[in-house]
Amino acid sequence: MAKQEDQEMAGEAGRLTRRTILVGAGALAASPLLSGVSFAQDATTMRLSWWGSDDRHKKTLALIQLFQSKHPGLSVTPEYGGFVGYQDKLSTEFAGGNAPDVMQVADPGALIAAGRLLALDDYIAAGKIDVSNASKSVLETAKVGGKQYSVPWGLACGCYFLDNQVFEDAKVDIPDYGWTWDEYAKVAKSLSKPGFYGSADIWAAAGTRALAGLEVFLRERQKYAFTPDGKIGFGPDELTEWFTFWDELRKAGAVPPGEVTALETGFETSPIITGKAAMYPINSSIASSLQGLTKHKLTVAPFPTGVGSTALKGDQYGAFVNSSMQVYINADAKDKDLAAAFVNFVLNDPDAAKIQLMARGVPASSKIAELVTPDISPVEQSMVATVKYVADHASAGFVPWPKQGAEVQDLMQRSHQAVAFEQASIADTVSQFFDQAGQILG
Repeated sequence: MAKQEDQEMAGEAGRLTRRTILVGAGALAASPLLSGVSFAQDATTMRLSWWGSDDRHKKTLALIQLFQSKHPGLSVTPEYGGFVGYQDKLSTEFAGGNAPDVMQVADPGALIAAGRLLALDDYIAAGKIDVSNASKSVLETAKVGGKQYSVPWGLACGCYFLDNQVFEDAKVDIPDYGWTWDEYAKVAKSLSKPGFYGSADIWAAAGTRALAGLEVFLRERQKYAFTPDGKIGFGPDELTEWFTFWDELRKAGAVPPGEVTALETGFETSPIITGKAAMYPINSSIASSLQGLTKHKLTVAPFPTGVGSTALKGDQYGAFVNSSMQVYINADAKDKDLAAAFVNFVLNDPDAAKIQLMARGVPASSKIAELVTPDISPVEQSMVATVKYVADHASAGFVPWPKQGAEVQDLMQRSHQAVAFEQASIADTVSQFFDQAGQILG
Protein backbone atom coordinates (compact mmCIF):
# COMPACT_ATOMS: atom_id res chain seq x y z
CA MET A 1 0.00 0.00 0.00
CA ALA A 2 2.83 2.37 0.85
CA LYS A 3 4.38 1.84 -2.58
CA GLN A 4 1.07 2.59 -4.28
CA GLU A 5 0.71 5.81 -2.27
CA ASP A 6 4.28 6.79 -3.20
CA GLN A 7 3.50 6.21 -6.88
CA GLU A 8 0.36 8.34 -6.65
CA MET A 9 2.31 11.14 -4.99
CA ALA A 10 5.01 10.89 -7.63
CA GLY A 11 2.40 11.04 -10.37
CA GLU A 12 0.88 14.11 -8.75
CA ALA A 13 4.27 15.78 -8.60
CA GLY A 14 4.81 14.98 -12.26
CA ARG A 15 1.53 16.60 -13.24
CA LEU A 16 2.27 19.71 -11.24
CA THR A 17 5.75 19.97 -12.74
CA ARG A 18 4.39 19.68 -16.26
CA ARG A 19 1.74 22.28 -15.52
CA THR A 20 4.37 24.64 -14.17
CA ILE A 21 6.42 24.22 -17.34
CA LEU A 22 3.41 24.94 -19.54
CA VAL A 23 2.45 28.02 -17.56
CA GLY A 24 6.05 29.18 -17.59
CA ALA A 25 6.26 28.75 -21.34
CA GLY A 26 3.11 30.84 -21.74
CA ALA A 27 4.58 33.57 -19.55
CA LEU A 28 7.76 33.62 -21.66
CA ALA A 29 5.76 33.79 -24.86
CA ALA A 30 4.00 36.88 -23.52
CA SER A 31 7.28 38.49 -22.46
CA PRO A 32 8.46 41.60 -24.35
CA LEU A 33 11.86 39.89 -24.66
CA LEU A 34 10.29 37.26 -26.88
CA SER A 35 7.68 39.32 -28.71
CA GLY A 36 6.75 37.74 -32.01
CA VAL A 37 7.98 34.32 -30.90
CA SER A 38 5.32 31.59 -30.80
CA PHE A 39 5.59 28.21 -29.16
CA ALA A 40 4.49 25.30 -31.31
CA GLN A 41 1.92 23.05 -29.65
CA ASP A 42 1.09 19.48 -30.52
CA ALA A 43 -2.27 19.31 -32.28
CA THR A 44 -3.22 16.31 -30.11
CA THR A 45 -3.00 18.06 -26.74
CA MET A 46 -5.67 19.82 -24.72
CA ARG A 47 -5.51 21.63 -21.39
CA LEU A 48 -8.30 21.25 -18.83
CA SER A 49 -8.56 23.45 -15.73
CA TRP A 50 -10.80 23.17 -12.67
CA TRP A 51 -10.99 23.69 -8.92
CA GLY A 52 -12.47 21.47 -6.24
CA SER A 53 -11.99 18.89 -3.53
CA ASP A 54 -9.68 15.88 -3.59
CA ASP A 55 -12.64 13.71 -4.55
CA ARG A 56 -13.40 15.94 -7.54
CA HIS A 57 -9.73 15.92 -8.57
CA LYS A 58 -9.54 12.12 -8.52
CA LYS A 59 -12.75 11.71 -10.48
CA THR A 60 -11.79 14.33 -13.06
CA LEU A 61 -8.41 12.70 -13.61
CA ALA A 62 -10.26 9.42 -14.22
CA LEU A 63 -12.55 11.26 -16.67
CA ILE A 64 -9.49 12.48 -18.54
CA GLN A 65 -8.15 8.95 -18.85
CA LEU A 66 -11.49 7.76 -20.22
CA PHE A 67 -11.69 10.63 -22.72
CA GLN A 68 -8.14 9.95 -23.89
CA SER A 69 -9.01 6.27 -24.41
CA LYS A 70 -11.83 7.36 -26.72
CA HIS A 71 -9.47 9.69 -28.62
CA PRO A 72 -6.26 7.74 -29.34
CA GLY A 73 -3.19 9.93 -29.51
CA LEU A 74 -4.73 12.72 -27.42
CA SER A 75 -2.94 13.99 -24.32
CA VAL A 76 -4.98 16.09 -21.88
CA THR A 77 -3.00 18.21 -19.43
CA PRO A 78 -4.84 18.64 -16.10
CA GLU A 79 -4.49 21.91 -14.18
CA TYR A 80 -6.28 22.01 -10.84
CA GLY A 81 -6.24 23.17 -7.25
CA GLY A 82 -8.41 24.85 -4.64
CA PHE A 83 -10.91 27.64 -5.22
CA VAL A 84 -8.90 30.40 -3.54
CA GLY A 85 -6.83 32.18 -6.18
CA TYR A 86 -8.24 30.11 -9.04
CA GLN A 87 -9.99 32.96 -10.86
CA ASP A 88 -7.01 35.30 -10.48
CA LYS A 89 -4.71 32.67 -11.95
CA LEU A 90 -7.11 32.08 -14.84
CA SER A 91 -7.40 35.80 -15.58
CA THR A 92 -3.61 36.09 -15.62
CA GLU A 93 -3.37 33.18 -18.06
CA PHE A 94 -5.93 34.77 -20.38
CA ALA A 95 -4.08 38.08 -20.24
CA GLY A 96 -0.87 36.28 -21.20
CA GLY A 97 -2.49 34.30 -24.02
CA ASN A 98 -1.85 31.05 -22.19
CA ALA A 99 -5.27 30.03 -20.86
CA PRO A 100 -6.54 26.42 -20.84
CA ASP A 101 -8.67 25.08 -23.68
CA VAL A 102 -11.55 23.89 -21.47
CA MET A 103 -12.23 25.07 -17.93
CA GLN A 104 -14.47 25.82 -15.01
CA VAL A 105 -14.86 29.58 -14.50
CA ALA A 106 -15.90 31.18 -11.22
CA ASP A 107 -16.72 34.63 -12.63
CA PRO A 108 -17.21 34.56 -16.42
CA GLY A 109 -18.65 38.07 -16.91
CA ALA A 110 -15.44 39.95 -17.64
CA LEU A 111 -14.04 37.12 -19.78
CA ILE A 112 -17.19 37.00 -21.90
CA ALA A 113 -17.19 40.78 -22.29
CA ALA A 114 -13.57 40.61 -23.46
CA GLY A 115 -14.35 37.90 -26.02
CA ARG A 116 -12.22 35.31 -24.21
CA LEU A 117 -14.88 32.58 -23.98
CA LEU A 118 -16.45 30.75 -26.91
CA ALA A 119 -20.18 30.95 -27.65
CA LEU A 120 -21.41 27.37 -28.02
CA ASP A 121 -24.56 27.99 -30.06
CA ASP A 122 -23.15 26.71 -33.37
CA TYR A 123 -21.92 23.50 -31.74
CA ILE A 124 -25.30 22.97 -30.08
CA ALA A 125 -27.16 23.63 -33.34
CA ALA A 126 -24.89 21.16 -35.16
CA GLY A 127 -25.49 18.48 -32.53
CA LYS A 128 -21.84 18.43 -31.45
CA ILE A 129 -22.97 19.39 -27.95
CA ASP A 130 -26.26 17.65 -27.16
CA VAL A 131 -28.38 19.57 -24.66
CA SER A 132 -31.68 17.87 -25.52
CA ASN A 133 -31.89 16.24 -22.07
CA ALA A 134 -30.68 19.27 -20.11
CA SER A 135 -32.95 21.70 -18.29
CA LYS A 136 -33.90 24.51 -20.66
CA SER A 137 -34.42 26.95 -17.78
CA VAL A 138 -30.91 26.27 -16.44
CA LEU A 139 -29.40 26.66 -19.90
CA GLU A 140 -31.05 30.07 -20.09
CA THR A 141 -29.18 31.19 -16.97
CA ALA A 142 -25.86 30.68 -18.80
CA LYS A 143 -26.80 32.91 -21.71
CA VAL A 144 -25.29 36.35 -22.09
CA GLY A 145 -26.62 38.63 -24.78
CA GLY A 146 -28.72 35.74 -26.06
CA LYS A 147 -25.69 33.49 -26.61
CA GLN A 148 -24.89 30.22 -24.84
CA TYR A 149 -21.38 30.42 -23.38
CA SER A 150 -21.45 27.36 -21.16
CA VAL A 151 -23.38 24.25 -20.25
CA PRO A 152 -23.95 22.94 -16.73
CA TRP A 153 -21.40 20.48 -15.40
CA GLY A 154 -23.83 19.75 -12.59
CA LEU A 155 -27.13 21.03 -11.18
CA ALA A 156 -28.10 22.20 -7.72
CA CYS A 157 -30.76 24.19 -5.92
CA GLY A 158 -31.16 26.02 -2.66
CA CYS A 159 -32.46 23.54 -0.12
CA TYR A 160 -32.81 22.55 3.52
CA PHE A 161 -30.88 19.64 4.98
CA LEU A 162 -32.92 17.89 7.67
CA ASP A 163 -31.53 15.83 10.56
CA ASN A 164 -33.64 12.66 10.47
CA GLN A 165 -32.66 11.62 13.99
CA VAL A 166 -33.94 14.86 15.51
CA PHE A 167 -37.23 14.58 13.62
CA GLU A 168 -37.62 10.96 14.71
CA ASP A 169 -36.83 11.66 18.36
CA ALA A 170 -39.30 14.56 18.41
CA LYS A 171 -41.93 12.46 16.60
CA VAL A 172 -42.23 15.12 13.90
CA ASP A 173 -42.80 14.02 10.31
CA ILE A 174 -40.30 14.94 7.59
CA PRO A 175 -42.11 17.62 5.55
CA ASP A 176 -43.36 17.06 2.02
CA TYR A 177 -41.53 18.71 -0.86
CA GLY A 178 -44.38 21.18 -1.27
CA TRP A 179 -44.26 22.50 2.30
CA THR A 180 -45.17 26.14 2.86
CA TRP A 181 -43.40 28.85 4.85
CA ASP A 182 -46.18 28.49 7.44
CA GLU A 183 -45.37 24.79 7.78
CA TYR A 184 -41.64 25.52 7.94
CA ALA A 185 -42.18 27.92 10.85
CA LYS A 186 -44.42 25.41 12.64
CA VAL A 187 -41.86 22.60 12.25
CA ALA A 188 -38.99 24.84 13.39
CA LYS A 189 -40.90 25.83 16.53
CA SER A 190 -41.93 22.24 17.31
CA LEU A 191 -38.32 21.01 17.15
CA SER A 192 -36.91 23.77 19.34
CA LYS A 193 -35.99 23.45 23.01
CA PRO A 194 -33.61 25.32 25.34
CA GLY A 195 -30.19 25.48 23.70
CA PHE A 196 -31.42 23.78 20.52
CA TYR A 197 -33.13 25.34 17.51
CA GLY A 198 -35.51 23.91 14.96
CA SER A 199 -33.58 25.53 12.12
CA ALA A 200 -30.44 27.46 11.36
CA ASP A 201 -31.08 31.09 10.42
CA ILE A 202 -31.23 32.22 6.80
CA TRP A 203 -28.01 34.23 7.12
CA ALA A 204 -24.54 33.24 8.29
CA ALA A 205 -21.24 34.98 8.87
CA ALA A 206 -19.87 33.38 5.69
CA GLY A 207 -22.53 35.38 3.82
CA THR A 208 -22.95 33.04 0.87
CA ARG A 209 -26.67 32.29 1.40
CA ALA A 210 -27.90 35.70 2.56
CA LEU A 211 -29.47 36.57 -0.79
CA ALA A 212 -30.40 33.07 -2.02
CA GLY A 213 -33.41 32.57 0.24
CA LEU A 214 -34.70 36.06 -0.50
CA GLU A 215 -34.55 35.28 -4.22
CA VAL A 216 -36.88 32.32 -3.67
CA PHE A 217 -39.36 34.58 -1.86
CA LEU A 218 -39.13 37.25 -4.55
CA ARG A 219 -39.70 34.77 -7.37
CA GLU A 220 -42.93 33.74 -5.64
CA ARG A 221 -44.10 37.26 -6.53
CA GLN A 222 -42.55 37.30 -10.01
CA LYS A 223 -39.73 39.56 -8.90
CA TYR A 224 -35.96 39.06 -8.80
CA ALA A 225 -33.03 40.26 -6.73
CA PHE A 226 -31.90 42.47 -9.62
CA THR A 227 -33.44 44.05 -12.69
CA PRO A 228 -32.07 43.36 -16.20
CA ASP A 229 -30.29 46.74 -16.11
CA GLY A 230 -28.49 45.88 -12.87
CA LYS A 231 -30.59 47.66 -10.25
CA ILE A 232 -32.31 46.25 -7.14
CA GLY A 233 -35.38 44.32 -8.28
CA PHE A 234 -37.53 44.62 -5.15
CA GLY A 235 -38.75 47.26 -2.75
CA PRO A 236 -38.81 48.10 0.97
CA ASP A 237 -42.10 46.24 1.53
CA GLU A 238 -40.66 42.88 0.43
CA LEU A 239 -37.47 43.30 2.43
CA THR A 240 -39.40 44.39 5.53
CA GLU A 241 -41.63 41.32 5.28
CA TRP A 242 -38.57 39.08 4.83
CA PHE A 243 -36.66 40.49 7.80
CA THR A 244 -39.78 40.39 9.98
CA PHE A 245 -40.42 36.70 9.26
CA TRP A 246 -36.95 35.73 10.46
CA ASP A 247 -36.97 38.15 13.38
CA GLU A 248 -40.18 36.58 14.71
CA LEU A 249 -38.69 33.08 14.42
CA ARG A 250 -35.58 34.29 16.23
CA LYS A 251 -37.62 35.77 19.08
CA ALA A 252 -39.64 32.52 19.30
CA GLY A 253 -36.42 30.52 19.72
CA ALA A 254 -37.05 28.62 16.49
CA VAL A 255 -33.80 29.86 14.90
CA PRO A 256 -30.64 30.82 16.80
CA PRO A 257 -29.82 34.28 18.15
CA GLY A 258 -27.17 36.29 16.36
CA GLU A 259 -24.30 35.21 18.59
CA VAL A 260 -24.91 31.52 17.75
CA THR A 261 -25.35 32.07 14.01
CA ALA A 262 -22.17 34.18 13.93
CA LEU A 263 -20.16 31.11 14.94
CA GLU A 264 -20.84 29.49 11.56
CA THR A 265 -17.92 30.17 9.23
CA GLY A 266 -18.82 27.46 6.71
CA PHE A 267 -20.93 24.32 6.52
CA GLU A 268 -18.32 22.47 8.59
CA THR A 269 -19.31 24.62 11.59
CA SER A 270 -23.02 24.88 10.75
CA PRO A 271 -25.60 24.36 13.53
CA ILE A 272 -26.75 21.05 12.04
CA ILE A 273 -23.19 19.72 12.39
CA THR A 274 -22.46 21.23 15.81
CA GLY A 275 -25.71 19.75 17.15
CA LYS A 276 -27.56 23.03 17.63
CA ALA A 277 -30.22 22.86 14.88
CA ALA A 278 -32.31 20.31 13.00
CA MET A 279 -32.62 22.10 9.65
CA TYR A 280 -29.98 23.91 7.61
CA PRO A 281 -30.42 26.05 4.46
CA ILE A 282 -27.66 25.90 1.84
CA ASN A 283 -26.93 24.70 -1.70
CA SER A 284 -27.80 21.07 -2.40
CA SER A 285 -24.45 20.30 -4.05
CA ILE A 286 -22.71 19.83 -0.67
CA ALA A 287 -24.89 16.82 0.21
CA SER A 288 -22.16 14.18 0.41
CA SER A 289 -19.70 16.53 2.13
CA LEU A 290 -22.25 17.55 4.77
CA GLN A 291 -23.33 13.96 5.38
CA GLY A 292 -19.71 13.00 5.90
CA LEU A 293 -19.55 15.30 8.93
CA THR A 294 -22.38 13.70 10.92
CA LYS A 295 -23.49 10.20 11.89
CA HIS A 296 -27.13 11.30 11.70
CA LYS A 297 -28.86 10.53 8.42
CA LEU A 298 -29.67 13.70 6.46
CA THR A 299 -32.56 14.29 4.07
CA VAL A 300 -32.70 17.06 1.46
CA ALA A 301 -35.85 19.17 1.08
CA PRO A 302 -36.59 22.13 -1.22
CA PHE A 303 -37.06 25.64 0.07
CA PRO A 304 -40.65 26.16 1.28
CA THR A 305 -43.21 27.77 -0.99
CA GLY A 306 -45.44 30.80 -0.54
CA VAL A 307 -48.26 29.21 -2.54
CA GLY A 308 -51.03 28.51 -0.02
CA SER A 309 -49.03 30.13 2.78
CA THR A 310 -49.91 33.10 4.96
CA ALA A 311 -46.28 33.97 5.71
CA LEU A 312 -44.21 35.13 2.71
CA LYS A 313 -47.20 34.51 0.47
CA GLY A 314 -46.71 34.31 -3.29
CA ASP A 315 -48.75 33.12 -6.25
CA GLN A 316 -46.09 30.95 -7.91
CA TYR A 317 -43.42 28.45 -6.89
CA GLY A 318 -40.25 30.35 -6.02
CA ALA A 319 -37.46 27.77 -5.78
CA PHE A 320 -35.29 27.23 -8.86
CA VAL A 321 -32.47 25.06 -10.17
CA ASN A 322 -29.09 26.51 -11.09
CA SER A 323 -25.74 25.25 -12.31
CA SER A 324 -23.56 24.06 -9.46
CA MET A 325 -20.68 24.16 -11.94
CA GLN A 326 -20.36 25.20 -15.58
CA VAL A 327 -17.86 24.25 -18.27
CA TYR A 328 -16.48 26.79 -20.76
CA ILE A 329 -14.28 26.72 -23.87
CA ASN A 330 -11.49 29.19 -24.57
CA ALA A 331 -12.37 31.30 -27.62
CA ASP A 332 -8.77 30.70 -28.75
CA ALA A 333 -8.77 26.97 -28.01
CA LYS A 334 -6.33 25.17 -30.27
CA ASP A 335 -8.93 22.61 -31.39
CA LYS A 336 -12.43 23.90 -30.75
CA ASP A 337 -14.09 20.77 -32.13
CA LEU A 338 -12.10 18.62 -29.71
CA ALA A 339 -12.98 20.96 -26.84
CA ALA A 340 -16.66 20.75 -27.81
CA ALA A 341 -16.36 16.96 -27.90
CA PHE A 342 -15.10 17.02 -24.31
CA VAL A 343 -18.01 19.22 -23.20
CA ASN A 344 -20.45 16.81 -24.84
CA PHE A 345 -18.59 13.90 -23.24
CA VAL A 346 -18.99 15.19 -19.66
CA LEU A 347 -22.62 16.07 -20.34
CA ASN A 348 -23.82 12.88 -22.04
CA ASP A 349 -21.37 9.96 -21.86
CA PRO A 350 -22.75 7.15 -19.62
CA ASP A 351 -19.26 5.86 -18.77
CA ALA A 352 -18.16 9.36 -17.78
CA ALA A 353 -21.25 9.72 -15.61
CA LYS A 354 -20.43 6.54 -13.71
CA ILE A 355 -17.04 8.00 -12.86
CA GLN A 356 -18.02 11.49 -11.76
CA LEU A 357 -21.37 10.61 -10.16
CA MET A 358 -22.23 13.67 -8.00
CA ALA A 359 -18.74 15.24 -7.88
CA ARG A 360 -20.14 18.43 -9.43
CA GLY A 361 -23.77 18.12 -8.43
CA VAL A 362 -26.65 16.35 -10.15
CA PRO A 363 -25.83 15.55 -13.80
CA ALA A 364 -27.34 18.12 -16.15
CA SER A 365 -28.77 15.44 -18.44
CA SER A 366 -31.94 13.94 -16.98
CA LYS A 367 -31.15 10.60 -18.65
CA ILE A 368 -27.69 10.50 -17.11
CA ALA A 369 -29.02 11.49 -13.68
CA GLU A 370 -31.50 8.62 -13.83
CA LEU A 371 -28.73 6.23 -14.89
CA VAL A 372 -26.40 6.93 -11.95
CA THR A 373 -28.98 7.37 -9.17
CA PRO A 374 -28.86 3.68 -8.08
CA ASP A 375 -25.08 3.99 -7.57
CA ILE A 376 -25.06 6.95 -5.18
CA SER A 377 -25.55 7.37 -1.43
CA PRO A 378 -28.97 7.89 0.21
CA VAL A 379 -28.36 11.60 0.85
CA GLU A 380 -27.28 12.05 -2.78
CA GLN A 381 -30.41 10.22 -3.93
CA SER A 382 -32.41 12.64 -1.79
CA MET A 383 -30.53 15.52 -3.44
CA VAL A 384 -31.35 14.20 -6.93
CA ALA A 385 -35.04 13.85 -6.06
CA THR A 386 -35.13 17.38 -4.62
CA VAL A 387 -33.45 18.94 -7.65
CA LYS A 388 -35.86 17.07 -9.94
CA TYR A 389 -38.87 18.28 -7.95
CA VAL A 390 -37.69 21.89 -8.07
CA ALA A 391 -36.91 21.65 -11.80
CA ASP A 392 -40.40 20.26 -12.45
CA HIS A 393 -42.12 23.05 -10.49
CA ALA A 394 -39.90 26.10 -11.04
CA SER A 395 -41.30 29.00 -13.00
CA ALA A 396 -39.52 30.28 -16.06
CA GLY A 397 -37.44 33.42 -15.97
CA PHE A 398 -34.05 34.40 -14.67
CA VAL A 399 -32.23 37.70 -14.26
CA PRO A 400 -28.44 37.34 -13.91
CA TRP A 401 -26.63 39.21 -11.18
CA PRO A 402 -24.69 42.32 -12.18
CA LYS A 403 -20.94 42.36 -11.58
CA GLN A 404 -21.53 44.02 -8.19
CA GLY A 405 -23.94 41.25 -7.14
CA ALA A 406 -21.51 39.73 -4.65
CA GLU A 407 -21.14 43.12 -2.94
CA VAL A 408 -24.92 43.36 -2.58
CA GLN A 409 -24.98 39.84 -1.14
CA ASP A 410 -22.40 40.91 1.45
CA LEU A 411 -24.55 43.93 2.25
CA MET A 412 -27.57 41.65 2.72
CA GLN A 413 -25.57 39.48 5.11
CA ARG A 414 -24.58 42.53 7.16
CA SER A 415 -28.19 43.72 7.16
CA HIS A 416 -29.43 40.38 8.49
CA GLN A 417 -26.72 40.51 11.12
CA ALA A 418 -27.73 44.02 12.20
CA VAL A 419 -31.31 42.85 12.80
CA ALA A 420 -30.22 39.61 14.50
CA PHE A 421 -27.95 41.46 16.94
CA GLU A 422 -30.56 44.21 17.41
CA GLN A 423 -28.05 46.80 16.27
CA ALA A 424 -30.78 48.58 14.31
CA SER A 425 -34.53 48.36 13.85
CA ILE A 426 -35.92 46.57 10.81
CA ALA A 427 -37.16 49.88 9.40
CA ASP A 428 -33.74 51.52 9.73
CA THR A 429 -31.96 48.44 8.36
CA VAL A 430 -34.21 48.37 5.30
CA SER A 431 -33.62 52.06 4.65
CA GLN A 432 -29.86 51.68 5.01
CA PHE A 433 -29.84 48.64 2.74
CA PHE A 434 -31.42 50.49 -0.16
CA ASP A 435 -29.20 53.54 0.35
CA GLN A 436 -26.03 51.44 0.33
CA ALA A 437 -27.18 49.11 -2.45
CA GLY A 438 -27.84 52.15 -4.62
CA GLN A 439 -24.29 53.35 -4.02
CA ILE A 440 -22.86 49.92 -4.88
CA LEU A 441 -24.85 49.54 -8.09
CA GLY A 442 -24.51 53.17 -9.16
